[in-house]
Amino acid sequence: MAYRSLSSIKFRLALLVMVCVVPAALIAAALLSYDYYRERGQLISNAITTARTVAYSVDKEFARTEATLRALETSPALTSGDLPAFYWQTRNLQANGQANTIVLSAPSGQQIINNLRPYGEKLPQSGDAGQLHLLADTSGPVISPLFTEPVSQRLMVTVSVPVEREGKHVYNLSAGIFPEQLARLLHLQQLPPDWIVAVLDSSGNIVARSHEISRFLGQQAAPGLINAMTFDNEGWTETRTSEGVAVLAAFSRSSVSNWAVAIGIPARSLTQSLRTKLVWVALAITALLAGSLALASFIGSRIASSIRGLRAPALALGLGRSLEIPPLHLREADEVANALKKAAGMLRKAQHQAMHDPLTGLPNRALFNELVNKQIAVCRRSESHFSILYIDLDGFKPVNDMHGHAMGDKLLCEVAGRLQAGIREADMAARLGGDEFAVILVGTPGGSAINVANKLLAAISNPYGLSHAVVTISASIGIAGYPECGTEDHDLLHMADVAMYQAKEAGKGQVVCAAISAGTL
Repeated sequence: MAYRSLSSIKFRLALLVMVCVVPAALIAAALLSYDYYRERGQLISNAITTARTVAYSVDKEFARTEATLRALETSPALTSGDLPAFYWQTRNLQANGQANTIVLSAPSGQQIINNLRPYGEKLPQSGDAGQLHLLADTSGPVISPLFTEPVSQRLMVTVSVPVEREGKHVYNLSAGIFPEQLARLLHLQQLPPDWIVAVLDSSGNIVARSHEISRFLGQQAAPGLINAMTFDNEGWTETRTSEGVAVLAAFSRSSVSNWAVAIGIPARSLTQSLRTKLVWVALAITALLAGSLALASFIGSRIASSIRGLRAPALALGLGRSLEIPPLHLREADEVANALKKAAGMLRKAQHQAMHDPLTGLPNRALFNELVNKQIAVCRRSESHFSILYIDLDGFKPVNDMHGHAMGDKLLCEVAGRLQAGIREADMAARLGGDEFAVILVGTPGGSAINVANKLLAAISNPYGLSHAVVTISASIGIAGYPECGTEDHDLLHMADVAMYQAKEAGKGQVVCAAISAGTL
């Protein structure tokens, strides 16, 4: 009765299921976490790249505006002092959509011309002391932070350049850019709708924004973002937006204009994907565990029943009685130890015979198909290539008819030997049946396999000295390469077979690559 305390087959199968499923569940959770952080890092990198792209687009807008000002700077009307004519020139630019507000002012900042007002109307002072100082000391351009333009009373940004005549600073020429012009640059990126994108001026003020621009236009960006940009021109930080949304903010500051672009990715959208995946994995693992335990219980019961069925025959053998063994539905229970040993040797021999051609010793069609599938799996993982050659002998039947099947068998063995001698150790030649052979060329795309196929064709076509007779045959070879001709075994084999028949139709003794004949190489 002591054996009753030992664990049963059902219990051990259930334990085996737990040992397999639980670590798999932990590994799946770990892989999900790793995948989340990897995707998160890639998302941050992409967001920084996008911010850099938008900042570059903002700089291009400033450069376009500067180019307009530089062209105006050389205006004959301005050079000759014909200010009324220059005024109408700026109005034409405005009407043609080439510029918004154009202001000509004295070095002191006093506006002389503003194309938003009639010529000669009294105009206010423009530009702060810092900008005026920069215009006096540099050749420009000087880009202002966001401010309220005194004439139009609208928020805008100006690009200004100094105008010099004979080495003397005589005017300041400025062009205004409205925030909506920069906002259009944000919409061109087609980012996810919940991402918050903002353009910040050199002072950290919001000039354009993808969300609630009317609410936050002209306000300082979130303190966390401003603090992060104090130390780095490019990077990311975890902070909150001006409306209080927790985000992962990527930013890039232009070294040309000192303006910055920030992209806020809501933290909730980042973690929601991970939570959803974990829930689905938990449900799948629970279902898998329950189903596996039920299956283990059923299988354990069947195995235990088969083993118990051996008790009566064992007692009968000990008593010398005839054995009456009912079907036990378990081969191992029926064969017993000695039979298993004999079967193992027989099985090894049978397996070799089942997978190899008895005449040439080459792998047969079944093993060839298995090796094709294995090579496809390897190439999928490594993103590499391989090719299949389908070879059909031309002129083999007359050899059989004239010299007999024994001579034909010798010829097939000679062909097999030449095929093996003409390929690398990593490659594999097989006999598919009759006078059909096939070759797997590892790491060789379809186009490159043509050279190998031509060498094999030349080797096969050399004369054969067999039993006091010299015979000559040729071959038709079709090539299919992975992945250009297909990514599944049946597609590749079909394409190679079609190419081989095309070679036969072309006059035999030919090599046809399926990819080239289809026009994909």
